[in-house]
Amino acid sequence: MAFNTDDHRGLPEDYGTYPPPPPYPPWHPQPPHHAHQPPPGRQPPAPARENTALRQLRTSYRRLRRTLAAAVLSYYTVFLVMASYLPDVMDTAVAGNLNLGVCLGLSLVPITLAAILVYEFLARSTIDPVAHRVRIADAEAREKARARQRWSR
Repeated sequence: MAFNTDDHRGLPEDYGTYPPPPPYPPWHPQPPHHAHQPPPGRQPPAPARENTALRQLRTSYRRLRRTLAAAVLSYYTVFLVMASYLPDVMDTAVAGNLNLGVCLGLSLVPITLAAILVYEFLARSTIDPVAHRVRIADAEAREKARARQRWSR
């Protein structure tokens, strides 16, 4: 009785063999991958870092986002510092059983909502027009490239 052969499975002798597996890992010479290359069919008219509209859009978006986030986080930080280091001030009664700490804590919700509304308003008035101009310029550039491609055929 043979334990290490396939005789007991009853495979025919002319079954054939699979081709040998490729060496691991398979070696295929590939050019180095550059993450910042445009797709092969379309070259941008100017790099994104040189596009002033995109730079203006990024700057204004970043400034708006950071300003409002810093405002809300600074209010929250002041609230936490007051709650930690000035418990007597936070325990001051404002109206009846309502103290200053509860009022400041509950005012976090309207302040956050106000920051969201201010962000929405400022984004619509400052960022969206620039984004719209960038989209239009990109669409026009793509249309010109398509037209050039059609005429070059």
